[in-house]
Amino acid sequence: MRISEIWKICVLGMVALVLQACSSMPDSAPRQTGNSAHVKTQIPPPFAITTQSLRTERVDRVLAELVSENIVPGLSVLIYEGETETYYGAAGHSDIDAKIPLKRSDVGRYYSMTKPVVGVAMMMLYEQGKFKLDDPLSKYLPEYANMKVYAGENPDGTLKLETARHTITIRDLMRHTSGLAYGFAPTPIDTLYNETGVLSFDRNLDAFSKKLAAMPLLYQPGTQFNYSVSTDVQGRLVELFSGQTLGNFLKNNIFKPLGMTHTGFTVKTSDRGKFGPVYRHSKSGLSPLQDGSSGLPLGMDVDRPFLTDMTFESGGSGLVSTIDDYAKFALMLQRNDGTLIKPATLDMMSKDQLGAMPKGHLGAGVSFGLNFAVKTTPQGTGDYAVPKGTFYWGGMAGTAFFIDDKNDLTFIMHMQVFSRNNTNIRQRMARAIYGNSP
Repeated sequence: MRISEIWKICVLGMVALVLQACSSMPDSAPRQTGNSAHVKTQIPPPFAITTQSLRTERVDRVLAELVSENIVPGLSVLIYEGETETYYGAAGHSDIDAKIPLKRSDVGRYYSMTKPVVGVAMMMLYEQGKFKLDDPLSKYLPEYANMKVYAGENPDGTLKLETARHTITIRDLMRHTSGLAYGFAPTPIDTLYNETGVLSFDRNLDAFSKKLAAMPLLYQPGTQFNYSVSTDVQGRLVELFSGQTLGNFLKNNIFKPLGMTHTGFTVKTSDRGKFGPVYRHSKSGLSPLQDGSSGLPLGMDVDRPFLTDMTFESGGSGLVSTIDDYAKFALMLQRNDGTLIKPATLDMMSKDQLGAMPKGHLGAGVSFGLNFAVKTTPQGTGDYAVPKGTFYWGGMAGTAFFIDDKNDLTFIMHMQVFSRNNTNIRQRMARAIYGNSP
């Protein structure tokens, strides 16, 4: 807490007391009587300065700043300490043109916040003995048996390939060391994903997996972190291990038990009015994206996959949800009481699984567990101002959450904007929550 912030609040409190006292004073001093020497003025106590009230003021201010700076159209934040909600705030609009204020009930594209949900689904099946983490992926999906790896380019411009030195394991899928790519980066393999339409919404997970396995890997398996479509492959494994579609498994085993009634791969008919546009930054400011908008990666659509019951159920980015629905999932993780998976299983998921491997774009002080990022250095160090041991992830449209076991604190943020500022937004919010100086 800055000294200046404390001084400002104290001064405001003193001013309020003076004004109250002045408004209560009579025009002239009362005459002395036998039983009354003065008029006793009732002055209410000043606003309580507590850790929680200071945090509320900081988070409120950041929400307002992000909207006024035109960084986001609108956003909301929800904080729990233990099982108690200790903060909810919202600012801005879900639809700028229609001037619809952002509401707590808004349904949004949660994109990569699907990954932790699928990770829990995988570990539920792990606890049932369906697989071991270091099993070869090809044991269950034979198409990954003889993978080739990118090794540069030949003189004629074709890809130079070498044989994979190690098989991809399920652990590799869950910690993003499979060697797979995503289609976002400027590499020849990412370009190939785009050109061949690997992530087609009109292809089921079985067909997706077979098409993906025919592509070269970007890196040798088990050698470095590279954010990828690995979680979509996990979705295919969930289908194989459970005998259900991915959507049905998540609904029956996670959403229904937790009461997540607005979460799924398709926006419910009753929620259509709560599903607003997603925005991006343009020369004219924030503008809504539509299906087919230029610049969207992987030829993706922003509405059709969520408003239509699509063939492809993306384990990496397909879920819609609300801030309160996702909070139910996050609070289950915070409690770690065995509701869906054993405490020891979640402890393993939320611990560093990369060790000394190169960690790609994860940033200083951050590593990766199984479907979660993990803060590995103290709060005052690294690129994310959360305590050591905090695990978290976010989505492409700005949604984010983290679980801070040290302080028994759960944080969820909802917004709908594609922005290079999203990482900075999360950092600003972390500083507001904990009172860290910039």
